Amino acid sequence: MIEGRSIKTPELSNGSNSAGLMPPPSIIWALVVAFVALIVYLSSDFVLLLLMSATLAYLINPIVKIAEGAMIKRRVAVAVIYLGIGVAFVITAYFVFPRLRAEVNTLSSNLPFFSQRFDEAVDALQNEVVANYPAADSLFTTREVRYEKLDNFIEQQVADLPGLLSHLATIVLAGVLIPFFSYFFLRDSRRIVQFVLDRLPASHIETSVAVWCEIDRSVGRYLRGLAIEGIVVGTAAALGLAILGVNYPLLLGVVTGLANVVPYLGPIIGGAAAILVTLVQFKSLSVIAQVVILYVSLKLLDVVAIQPLAVGKGNNLHPVLLIASVIVGGHALGIIGMVIAVPTITILQRIAKLLLERRRYPTHVLDSLPNSNVPVQSYVC
Repeated sequence: MIEGRSIKTPELSNGSNSAGLMPPPSIIWALVVAFVALIVYLSSDFVLLLLMSATLAYLINPIVKIAEGAMIKRRVAVAVIYLGIGVAFVITAYFVFPRLRAEVNTLSSNLPFFSQRFDEAVDALQNEVVANYPAADSLFTTREVRYEKLDNFIEQQVADLPGLLSHLATIVLAGVLIPFFSYFFLRDSRRIVQFVLDRLPASHIETSVAVWCEIDRSVGRYLRGLAIEGIVVGTAAALGLAILGVNYPLLLGVVTGLANVVPYLGPIIGGAAAILVTLVQFKSLSVIAQVVILYVSLKLLDVVAIQPLAVGKGNNLHPVLLIASVIVGGHALGIIGMVIAVPTITILQRIAKLLLERRRYPTHVLDSLPNSNVPVQSYVC
């Protein structure tokens, strides 16, 4: 998100004295990494809030760049875009939220009877399978055992209800703070980057700008593609479920779209929720099979067409490394950690490659410049 700048090369006499006092760059970077890791460990919730705010800023930034291309000041562009997003949100809420709220209210009113209906649905499904395949009878447990396990599970979730309510309050607070922080990220991002670059040694600026541009491009492209992918998959799932006559298609589409951002586990979570609702509603194996076919088709379409167009080609990560990064990210920051794990590892991989290339082919332009104000090549991210 930076345009470029001119750099004043320091006097050789002053530079030689200050260079003797400066610690090696490796020690500086190690201290910076250690400090950042300590901040993340001590204030993970706040860091998570900042990450989500930065994500929203990256999603909106292309619109800001288009406005700047039309000679509109960045402050004005950000304010107008936020106002437009607010108006669009109100219009969407007027047309979509009533339907979504009706589905949520209906689901909430049916929750007290969920255990009984689920048990009846499982019985009906079991009888249907056994009628067609008698040998499968030995694979099912008795109704009493199943009901006891389900009852214990529901009691455990009810016991955790106060914790869920506290998380709900945190989500509401985050919904207010994330747009607030992202607004200032968008408005002042260039000042922040400029502030950091002004305090770097002149010999490290070119590499630092190249690394920052790589981060900016990779993160922005990945997050915007991920959002587009989630919207398309969620919309397709909602339409497919509505055609099949499944209850709560809009709500299940939202769950599918949000869960789709989690690699590997997301499609399973969205499909499991749809299958559970279908099981309780229809109590029929044939309709469940149709829902399974729908979600498998959506996944294939996502892998073949939606993901390459929206996110781009593969991240060039080994599957073991990808799965390990998702697990570590989920353990550290929950669902958000799972989402950012893959782009984080990919970005670190690209940065390491870039730094190795710069180290292999070093540039000595700054060392050979005369002692004067020299305009350096502009970098556009």
